[in-house]
Amino acid sequence: MARTDGRIGERLDGRTPVLVGAGLATQRPDDPRDGLDAVGLMRAALDAAAADAGPGGAGLLDRVDEIVVPEGIWATRDPGRDVLDGRSPGARSTMAAIGVLQQRCFSRAATQLARGDAEVVVVVGGEAKWRALRSQITGIEVSETNGGTAAEVLRPHQDVLPPVEIERGLAAPTHQYAVMESALRHAAGRSVAAHEAHLAELIAGFAAVAATNPDAWNRSGPPAAEIATAALVAAPYRKPACSQWNVDQAAAFVLTTVERARAVGVPSERWVFPWAGAESNLMVPLVERADVAASPAMAAVGRALADAAGRPLAEVELLELYSCFPAAVQIQVAELGLTDAVTAGRPITVTGGMHYGGGPLNSFTFQALARMVPMLRAEPASLAFVSSVSGMLTKFGAGLWSATPPPAGWQDLDVTAAAESATATRALDVDHVGSASVVGHTVGFLGGAAHELVAVLDTPSGGRTIARSSDPDLLERGLADDLVGSSAGVAGERLLSVSRPG
Repeated sequence: MARTDGRIGERLDGRTPVLVGAGLATQRPDDPRDGLDAVGLMRAALDAAAADAGPGGAGLLDRVDEIVVPEGIWATRDPGRDVLDGRSPGARSTMAAIGVLQQRCFSRAATQLARGDAEVVVVVGGEAKWRALRSQITGIEVSETNGGTAAEVLRPHQDVLPPVEIERGLAAPTHQYAVMESALRHAAGRSVAAHEAHLAELIAGFAAVAATNPDAWNRSGPPAAEIATAALVAAPYRKPACSQWNVDQAAAFVLTTVERARAVGVPSERWVFPWAGAESNLMVPLVERADVAASPAMAAVGRALADAAGRPLAEVELLELYSCFPAAVQIQVAELGLTDAVTAGRPITVTGGMHYGGGPLNSFTFQALARMVPMLRAEPASLAFVSSVSGMLTKFGAGLWSATPPPAGWQDLDVTAAAESATATRALDVDHVGSASVVGHTVGFLGGAAHELVAVLDTPSGGRTIARSSDPDLLERGLADDLVGSSAGVAGERLLSVSRPG
């Protein structure tokens, strides 16, 4: 039920961080000239967030100390300044580069507010990829905002992809996650056909949620039978299994302190509190992970946030699991202790996920949080858990939110050390010649036809390599059979043979 206690702010430390406004902006123009560019869309979302805060919200945009924007596919080099559009000219403009967890944007904001380093922080992200696609299809040129250089750029400490993954056919996220998916299929003991059906049911569940979400990009809600016959992209992934990033979606948030919210007259009924954010910034590429179908970093984040919540994550009322590809969802379910709850029908999305809800590059979790804010206001005792992934399950983070203040105050938790101690790795053995054991594999498609079989393999020395082949027989085998655990012959990057399964 809705909270009616308007005096809640008087019981809190004035420096307690609080989200007071959340806004969304979506467009789908046929003529790209009828649409805003990404900066304009983010600006519209920010205006909506200020309005969402109530009468005091507009004034907060004139006293922003920092605006944080995750990097996207747009021209501007100073997105924050361009989004503010003359408001708060003294604000720090910060961009979080690709490879920085989306959770970091919110954790950075909450930590600065709690420390007294800021009084108002704006977080905003979005894309206008649909507009760009329509421009390409129609031949109608449209311009983009192109600002200066951001005052500060947050960067990951290393590249997401090592050279060997790029050089041997594993640069695309579709292929990386499909390799993980093959390992999950093998571990579950499913046949190729049974696992295809499993994936179709999983994605159909997301599509059904999107059909009820007024802000979802695709509300068509196709059944599993339709999903199971879509075009293959990287086996076993068909097109509906892949994140839909050709969207025009933006989301924005205004965060401040309890003291400032009270001073400008934002009603306490509008307040949503960040409870905790947890992150692992350990960066182990797929080829070096001993178990390509697991993520100890996720487990570490889950334990930290379950402790902060004071209950298992399966008992948290609202969940949004980062859903770029099905492997990411399934690994999170296992590592976060949600398997039994999900089997019993526990929802793991409020948006419909990145397949149907929409997956703007590097800001999907913003869409999820904006969807959750009114839900939390309506049920103040409830908690929301929103996860974020960077790279190919390379880094993992999540946040807890509630309209009830956190009993222990805001917590910014780094579990990198715990993740590192729990993550087994394999040294690269990329020049290996001889036999090797298949750990995971996929067949990538090009122009609708099977193009290349790519396999991650263990070598007899305990090392790890990647090999590939375009041999028609091996392509057929890679599509029809579960090759995980099979013996293969390799010569450097060339996959020469694979034994029959079993």
